[in-house]
Formats: sequence, structure tokens, C-alpha cells
Amino acid sequence: MRIVFFAIPGPLAWTVWHRLTELPVEIVGLVHPAPPGMPALTILPPTSPIPRQEIVTPITLYSRAAQANVPRFAVSRDGMTALAAQLEQQRVDLAIVVCWPWRIRPPLLTIPRLGFLNMHPSPLPELRGPEPLFCALRLGWQRTAITWHLMDEAFDHGPIVLQAWFDLPFGERLSVIETVAGQQAARLLPEALNDLVTSTWQPQPQATDGSTYPAPRSSDLHFTAAWSVVQAYAFVRAIAEWGQPFTYVAADGQTATIGDAIDYRVGEQLAVSVIVHSNRIMLQLRDGILVCLPITQAEAPSVVAML
Repeated sequence: MRIVFFAIPGPLAWTVWHRLTELPVEIVGLVHPAPPGMPALTILPPTSPIPRQEIVTPITLYSRAAQANVPRFAVSRDGMTALAAQLEQQRVDLAIVVCWPWRIRPPLLTIPRLGFLNMHPSPLPELRGPEPLFCALRLGWQRTAITWHLMDEAFDHGPIVLQAWFDLPFGERLSVIETVAGQQAARLLPEALNDLVTSTWQPQPQATDGSTYPAPRSSDLHFTAAWSVVQAYAFVRAIAEWGQPFTYVAADGQTATIGDAIDYRVGEQLAVSVIVHSNRIMLQLRDGILVCLPITQAEAPSVVAML
């Protein structure tokens, strides 16, 4: 089976890539978004040096592609038609997609004989959108799923090939959670590929309901005193590596800005909603206390009780 791999380099992609290189398939190309300043489509043979413009591209997936002697296609949104012309010459059986920023349309969508197989880390049709792990954490989920599905012209919409649930690692950074999700996806990949080439097998259409979430905005980093302390801790711990401030809103409307969570205490109660002490910010949640760090040592919540 001749496969082209579409991905944004990161923990999800390189975990699935590594598993793919262990399978009896031929990888004929790695397609990734072109960094700013590069042409709409650049074909990079495995032995080519990395252009200076590409210094912002993570190197791990590139290195693995080079080791496997796989050429790369650095493409922008405007280069998708040119990419289709290139891949049409490759006799591609299947495209595997792990994180991709743009809608894939014909003629590119119709080039692989078996279609485009996309990995989405949610139980589709729930949590359609670009950041399903973020959404699962924000909603307080303790488990989510990996879904392998065939792509159509709508986002996260095509029929399901394989789906399996897994536990979200509690209190871990998002990059760790993405690695675990990638491991789950990699575990399912051989079965998904086998299904695709089994003549009697049929994918399952997605249910017509479900949920869709847009890319996170700054307001999505707000949480309130009505949250459980476990939900708030898991969410802040995971997303803190983005380096963005979180805003806590107390029951009386008071606010505090934090940068990370370091502990939580179920069942404990503060005298007031927000307390700062020794470079720690303590927040009262519905069922306990969240212990946090400020953005910098100089910053403090907007309304606090100082000890």
C-alpha cells in the first residue's frame, strides 16, 4: 500500500508516523504546512538541507522522514491544487492525516484510491473542530476517544472506520496528553488499514447530531467558581504550557489572573474567594481550593485578600 502522510509536526503526528514506519506499507511522501515565506509548494527530497526559512518547523518529524528516505511536500493553502498534480503522479493508495489546518477538497480529495483516513482525538461526532483535546478538558471529561474516519468535504464529518475510548492522563500537560492520544491512534492504525482493504467491510456513517467547537479564544481560558476543583486543575495544568493567562471569576464577580495550577484540595473552604500568599494564589471552587501560580512573580489577581 502506497501512503502519503499529511501532518502538522507534533506529538500526535510523530507517534503515528513511527508506527506507520513499522508496518508493511510504502510511505511516498510527507505533506506539512509550509512555513511563512516559502513558496505555495516546495518539494524537499530527503537529502535536501533545511532552508533557512524553515527554521520554525519542528525537526523531529522531518528527521524521521529523512531516515525513511521519504520526500517532503511543504504546502500552503494556495498550493493545494499544485500538490494534487504532484500526488496524482505517485499512484497513491491512501492518505493518512494527523492534524491538518485546512479543508481538503477535490481534486486532491479524490486522488488516493482508498481515500483520506483522518485521525481525530474525540468520539466523533462529538467535539468536531481544531482542538478537541482542549475542549474535552474544558468540559471536564476524564475520558475521550480516538476516531479514525474517512474524510469528505466537510470538517470531521466522514464515515467512521474505527473508534476507541481512552483515559485522559490527569494533571498532565497537553503535550503529554497528545502523546498518549497518539499512542492510542497508533495502536488502532493496523486494524484500520486492514479494514480499508477488506472487501466485505463498510465504514459507519457518523450520527447526524454531535457538537462542533471553533478554535479556542481568550474567553475560553476563563473558568468560574462553579467549576469543580478537579476539572479546573486538569484544565489549567494541561493548557498552561500554551503560556496564556487564565481568568478566574468568583461567584460575586471578582476576578483573578493565573498562569498555572500546582495543587488542589477537595473539600476545603477559603474565608474569601481569592487569597494570595507567598507567591501562591488560592481560588475557591465549588468543592475545594485550587492552588495556582501567577503569570509572573510581580503580577497578582485583580481582586485579592492579602495575608
